[in-house]
Amino acid sequence: MGKKNTAVIGAGWFGSAHARVLNSLSNLVAICDIDINKAKSLAEKYNINYYSDYNELIKNEKIDSVSIVVPPKEIPKIAEKLASKGINVLLEKPLGVDLDSVKRLLKYDNVRLMCGFIELFNPVIERLKNNLHRIGHIIMVSSRRIGRHPHRNWDIGVILDLGIHSIYIQRFLFGDVIEQKSMLTYGHNSKYEDAAFILLRYSSGVKGLIEANWLTSAKYRKLIVYGEYGSLEIDYITQELKFISSEEKDPQYKYIEISQPYTFEEPLRREIYAFLYNKKNPVPIEEGIKSLEIALNSYKS
Repeated sequence: MGKKNTAVIGAGWFGSAHARVLNSLSNLVAICDIDINKAKSLAEKYNINYYSDYNELIKNEKIDSVSIVVPPKEIPKIAEKLASKGINVLLEKPLGVDLDSVKRLLKYDNVRLMCGFIELFNPVIERLKNNLHRIGHIIMVSSRRIGRHPHRNWDIGVILDLGIHSIYIQRFLFGDVIEQKSMLTYGHNSKYEDAAFILLRYSSGVKGLIEANWLTSAKYRKLIVYGEYGSLEIDYITQELKFISSEEKDPQYKYIEISQPYTFEEPLRREIYAFLYNKKNPVPIEEGIKSLEIALNSYKS
């Protein structure tokens, strides 16, 4: 399996992470950012070319695949230009800020357009799915993703930034959404919501709760699935899985079994490897559109 020629568009903190992983898994050839100093600084680290205009990057470099890690409103436009040139694209979440611009990408079925839904590649999700049978009939799922307000200006609220992670994970586990309601809070910024509660009902019959906010100082990334025989709780950060149920001998007492990973696996590395080398697209653009639609519908419901 030969290494692919790759590039990153966006040299911020997460673009830098993409560059680090791509440099180890592929032949990273260039970095692009409208801030030429950021691009230059990252390029010098890997001894590669740098650009401030992605059109120049496309023109001058022979590239197989590109990660786009820029403000969401810019992603669809850049992705369309790359796809039209036959270049595979990894689109960071939330893919865009409106459905029409993202749906225009559906016509490019000759290239790989993959959604950067990183938590799908967190090993703890696979371990959770493999243990769902232990809790019997599933009643509901609750996701909480909270943290401080980000120090960047992406012109999006907490739903598109944090909440969409919980949306695509719950959809992956429990099917399509058939009903939703939401409650939003506008605290830190009057233009975009800083806290959201989203209630979802899935085609499987499972009820879902999603909580996301930028108002709490502590970083928290957890999901709990409740079933008739107990519950399963995961921590995305530690990749820890807990099985919680009643003691058989004395139902008044809890039984907790904690399963920790033997080795920690970086979700971003697993995601980018799958993007570059898996035979089948792990997260097609169609799946991303469904999750983005649910996120945007939260403002209407």
